[in-house]
Amino acid sequence: MNYPKAVKIAVKELEDRKAEEVEVVDVKENTPFSDYYVIATAPNERALGAFADDLDQAFAKNKIDIRQIEGKPESGWVIVDEGSVVVHIFTKEKRAEISLEKLLAEAKKH
Repeated sequence: MNYPKAVKIAVKELEDRKAEEVEVVDVKENTPFSDYYVIATAPNERALGAFADDLDQAFAKNKIDIRQIEGKPESGWVIVDEGSVVVHIFTKEKRAEISLEKLLAEAKKH
């Protein structure tokens, strides 16, 4: 699939940093605010914060503005919002608890 530049950068950065279970989800039909979610798992809270910082720097290096970074590593979930691409980084426990992929799959059924 031909993803936008921000998706490609996010996926590459996360995979290079050894994030787990990196997944791209097309959410155009689910939300009017973004086109893609990139979902990834960090091995711990420290890595979660580092991944968000690394994404911020990678986007800046490629002249892609981000709207905001939401959440704190100790919460187990940080969002890096570029606008059309929103990156959700979870700890393993928080990803299982939130089950974002399952929620999105359910939304597509309705």
